[in-house]
Amino acid sequence: MRSIAWTVALVTLLGASTQAQKEQKEERRDFSPFYWSQSQQFMSPYASTGKMEQIGRTGVAAMHATLLNENKILIIDKAEWNEAQFDSGQSAFSVEYDLETNDYRLLPLETNTFCSGGGFLGNGTFISTGGGERVGRTWKAAPGWQSIRHFNPSLDGSSEWNEFTTGKMVENRWYPTVETLPEGDLFIIGGSIKGAAVNRDEINVPSYEFWPPRSQGIVDMPFLNETMPYNLYPFTFVLPDGNMFIFANNQSIIFDYNNNKVVKRLPDIPGVPRSYPLTGGALMLPLDPANDYNVEILICGGSEKMKNNAVADDTCGRINLGDENPKWEMDTFVHKRLMPDGVFLPDGTIFWANGCQRGWAGYNGRNHDPTFEPLIYNPDEKKGERWTTGLADTNIARMYHSVALTIPDGRVWIAGSNSVSPPDVLAEYPTEFRVEYYSPPYLFKSATRPLISHVPRAVTYGQSFDILVNLGELAQAGSDPEIKVAILRPGFSTHSMHMSQRYVVLKHTIDSDLQSITIEAPPNANIFPPGSGFLYVLCNGVPAKGAELFVEHNVEDLMI
Repeated sequence: MRSIAWTVALVTLLGASTQAQKEQKEERRDFSPFYWSQSQQFMSPYASTGKMEQIGRTGVAAMHATLLNENKILIIDKAEWNEAQFDSGQSAFSVEYDLETNDYRLLPLETNTFCSGGGFLGNGTFISTGGGERVGRTWKAAPGWQSIRHFNPSLDGSSEWNEFTTGKMVENRWYPTVETLPEGDLFIIGGSIKGAAVNRDEINVPSYEFWPPRSQGIVDMPFLNETMPYNLYPFTFVLPDGNMFIFANNQSIIFDYNNNKVVKRLPDIPGVPRSYPLTGGALMLPLDPANDYNVEILICGGSEKMKNNAVADDTCGRINLGDENPKWEMDTFVHKRLMPDGVFLPDGTIFWANGCQRGWAGYNGRNHDPTFEPLIYNPDEKKGERWTTGLADTNIARMYHSVALTIPDGRVWIAGSNSVSPPDVLAEYPTEFRVEYYSPPYLFKSATRPLISHVPRAVTYGQSFDILVNLGELAQAGSDPEIKVAILRPGFSTHSMHMSQRYVVLKHTIDSDLQSITIEAPPNANIFPPGSGFLYVLCNGVPAKGAELFVEHNVEDLMI
């Protein structure tokens, strides 16, 4: 039996050996190019430009797209040839795209969704409205002019379209706009009774209606006569006072949709028309309780006339509806750009992509000189300092029938471009099935990003709720990090429109240990109409991955 003294000597020897090995290891690190002798600040070559990557294919031309939940995007095309086809040889016109696998699942459609609109009911059901003519022979679809199509999102890949022949709009609507209302139903406005390059008096639909239908049925709207012929896909935003901002051509109004009354006429935006087919892009800037949810509208781009060589517009107009006498403040758009897509990023800035520098919206030779360079607009900066340029660009022309959506992980999903009819992958500007992801600079500011958990599935207006947060290396207990909390609704993307897109800053309090946050839901449905959004927490400008959150009048209203 070994003595205690021997054991102690052995332990001492082993300890000395271990210490010597540690010192030798440290010495090697001092001279080795593969070790840092001290911690280093994280640096990435993409911290100023972001990163653009081509990953995946859509299968169908992405004329329309909307984010269904944290993992799925619904893509819709019109009835035409697509590379995604059923075993029968029939082309698919709609797919569900998986953001994790970058694969898609084919979805049968019975009616033609050409140039339709879309939005979510407050209960979570997606509604597709309107469309185009009957298509026969090879690509078969019934007429979709009055169609209402239902899609209930799910995570298990079981959702299918539901089309009910008895559930239709009162009017044919081609190029209608859809806005989710505070009541949880949909406002459907404008369009034409059949397809055309531009609206005409004999096919104009100067009215609005609701889905589900309200007792008043279809309601006449003279504003849609006054703004002819550039009044298709009018820009609409529900305002915090319960009225609606409506824009078409170069005119805009504040409108009481419940009483069919123009509350206020706003001055015309200077310059060119901004709505289809001289298509610009529009957003209601972030709503923030810090300024009592004051509303500003931003409209950018457009084209001077319906000519193939018409020069695209290089200006943006911004109007503050909180002013006693609102006026448009004009700013640069940096590049001439027609058919741009503007989407909110999790930090409240706006990412602009897609479009071209000459022409007008339409098929076969109407789009020229694609705009490859994206931009970021910061609405909080003063004029002259709002634009970020020099971002990672693309080599894919994305013009007519392109889309863009901000996805939960903070990237932007970009797809589409179908400037030729029928689709042609060999054209000068081919029909595009490739997907791109843009990762903004904030994803490269740090080696880590915040993590959030315990986000409830649904909350009610004004409700306070707690979530857990892990700020990692971005902030330690005792520090004073910059924390921002917001809810973002990406909306329905088509033709440079992002119907019902919305960004609302949320009141919050972070616990002293920086491990939990108490958040207050939007105070009422005028601020954030009922339904889904994505909750973002940012620490020093770096966002956590967004979590889906439903805001409802009553949690029981949620049907999916």
